[in-house]
Amino acid sequence: REELGAGVVVWGVEPMGMCDRVCVDLCSVLAVDEGLLVGSSANFLFLVLSEAAESAYVPSRPFRVNAGAVHSYVLAPGARTRYLAELRAGDAVLAVRRDGSARVVRVGRVKMERRPMVLVRASAEG
Repeated sequence: REELGAGVVVWGVEPMGMCDRVCVDLCSVLAVDEGLLVGSSANFLFLVLSEAAESAYVPSRPFRVNAGAVHSYVLAPGARTRYLAELRAGDAVLAVRRDGSARVVRVGRVKMERRPMVLVRASAEG
């Protein structure tokens, strides 16, 4: 059980094996604290940061978000959601910062890859 703040509690993380993950390459460069809001429920989304942070394994790609499983939602303009698997080049999504500020960005390409995934179980309390 891990308290994330704002009443959000992660109460389980389970390996899911190999799954289809959606990688979203944007037409904009994102800041280190900026990413996409993604999740399995339209009213409970996680901020998934871009690859802007430096890593010993891959070069920085601040335009890329390894967003999540194909069934997941992503937040789009107008408080609407889209399935990650249905995104196409040219679609608009919201890039969100940790402070909650957001801007509209365009999708450049979407690719699906088989990757090991985990299931994060979380809830909002209060």
